[in-house]
Amino acid sequence: MFFLLLALVLQSPQSIALKRVEVLRVNPGDIERVPKSLRAIFVDPVPDAEAVDSLDEAAKRAGFTPRLPKSANKPQFGVIDPIRAQATIEVADLADAVREAKVTNVAVPQNWDRITIAIEQGRGILADYDDFLITQGPPLTLNTPSGFPLDQFVEVLARVVGMSAPAARTLRQNFAANPAAFFPIPSRYEMDIHEVRLNSGSGVLLQNAGKVGELALAWTSADRSYFVTGLLTEAQVIDLANSIQ
Repeated sequence: MFFLLLALVLQSPQSIALKRVEVLRVNPGDIERVPKSLRAIFVDPVPDAEAVDSLDEAAKRAGFTPRLPKSANKPQFGVIDPIRAQATIEVADLADAVREAKVTNVAVPQNWDRITIAIEQGRGILADYDDFLITQGPPLTLNTPSGFPLDQFVEVLARVVGMSAPAARTLRQNFAANPAAFFPIPSRYEMDIHEVRLNSGSGVLLQNAGKVGELALAWTSADRSYFVTGLLTEAQVIDLANSIQ
């Protein structure tokens, strides 16, 4: 599972924090249509972390003190490297991807050519409690040029990865109103995906449909993004998220 992350850097950029998570059901082959020059926008939501000996060391290296859930277990900590990803729009390649997806009603503006795409996130902290782990860090931040139609770019990529015109348009409208980071999940997996209410707002819960086992919950607060995965029930993971202080 990868985290779909988008940012555009031109002159006079503005910073946009991604404070929402949205799941995209796509086929791996469809994602492969995305030009290689843009594939750096796919990022793992649970990246590797360098183990550290203590909470104090993790906090010192990450630059913030983690908010931890209530648990009887003592976690092992790790520090996640900051994200400094970027990609470049090649209009010819993106137009070829649109045609390969057999989309006929989408145009790729020529003035997008050679635009650099980037996204940033500061260091994060991973806490491993054996039966579940939680990552947290500052929100992902987009540096996007004032006036650039980022929502239109999202819609084009959505069509490239196989979304229908109505679904892509809805995604564009939702992104314009409230920019999101995306979890692309292969369509072949039967998943129960739904929004849950938390003390800090809303989150997205993901679990294999009809099975009891590992699940995941992603959400954001005003100044932090969280991702929990482990052998938990829905009630347990919601209680865990609400216990974070």
